[in-house]
Amino acid sequence: MYVLKNSLGMMRWFIWLSQLFYLLLLLHFQLTSSSSSSFSSSSALLCSQVQSSVLLQFKHLFSFSESTSFLCDNSYPKMESWKVGTDFCSWDGVTCDRVRGNMIGLDLNCSWLYGTIPSNISLFLLPHLQHLNLAFNDFSISPISSGFGQFARLTYLNLSSSWFSSQVPLKLSHLSQLTSLDLSPDGFVYLDASVMKRLVKKLNKLRELQLDEVDKSLVPVSSFMNLSSSLTSLTLEACQLSGRMSNNIFHLPNLHERNLKENRELMGIFPMANWTNPLRFLDVSSTTFSGELLKSIGNLKFLRNLGLNECSFTSNDELTPPTLPSIFQEDNDSLFASGFGWKAVLISYGCGCLFGLAMGYAVFKIGKPKWLVRFVEGEQKDKKRRPNYQRPGQ
Repeated sequence: MYVLKNSLGMMRWFIWLSQLFYLLLLLHFQLTSSSSSSFSSSSALLCSQVQSSVLLQFKHLFSFSESTSFLCDNSYPKMESWKVGTDFCSWDGVTCDRVRGNMIGLDLNCSWLYGTIPSNISLFLLPHLQHLNLAFNDFSISPISSGFGQFARLTYLNLSSSWFSSQVPLKLSHLSQLTSLDLSPDGFVYLDASVMKRLVKKLNKLRELQLDEVDKSLVPVSSFMNLSSSLTSLTLEACQLSGRMSNNIFHLPNLHERNLKENRELMGIFPMANWTNPLRFLDVSSTTFSGELLKSIGNLKFLRNLGLNECSFTSNDELTPPTLPSIFQEDNDSLFASGFGWKAVLISYGCGCLFGLAMGYAVFKIGKPKWLVRFVEGEQKDKKRRPNYQRPGQ
């Protein structure tokens, strides 16, 4: 027991020393940045060696297991190309600034990584990182470290499907340059109201926000009233949201995709007018959205996917069927006329049943109208669940 405690103490001491060394080097580079060109080139070489060392330390945290990335079409252990004595800018997954030679991108998605990410690793001290993708690995229920909030220049962060498990740290709101954030977990990740409020307030450059399956049962839906007007994609599937969603979310001017499905206590109604014109994907399936289906849906000329299954919509028989967006126009196929039209599909969705979908698949699969085949097949893909994943060592 004494030996174990002693070794753990030595490890913490080594990590602390390595971080102190790195900070001193950064300070040294800043103080000498205006010196002669010959000295500057030697400083650049030393800085390169430091970044290489930091990346190799990060590599040694993990073992490689193909099963951790089995959902990926093309996965392989990118870190295997990381060798001592080689140019780290040539390593797989690493992108460098061509002028200064600093690492600005690290893309390790689908890289077979298995292991934990400590909260105090030296990687968090790299000041130039702009792009970080760690998706589709297994980080063994590691908490999402506050250290991710230290990348002041970061514009892209993807931690999805990598077995993180913790509260989303408040320091992620410090990433004011972020344009894309994906925290969709495999483990248990949750947001509280104060962190969500801060994220909405500070991350005003976001264009893509993906928080599928992040537990937001403690987050009031009013938190989403002031989302960035630059958002193009918002996915909040299966987040345990509850309450009445404001119509503001339907009026964001640049939003192409809204996914609110599988939030069974989430209520709302579609707006009478002023929908976001570029809307292409809308899914409120398995929610408590209700009301009468409106003509305005048919005026969404860019709409490609519409999910209304298991809702509480009603439909008025006197309602004139909405004009189909051009993407939904049926093929010149007599089977369409002999089957059923858009109004039948609309009414069946409005009643919250799958009749329209099932009949559409049966009738039109033969004639292959492009819009319905694409829709049905898309629904089938959405409903696929990740198989039980046996993590390495279990």
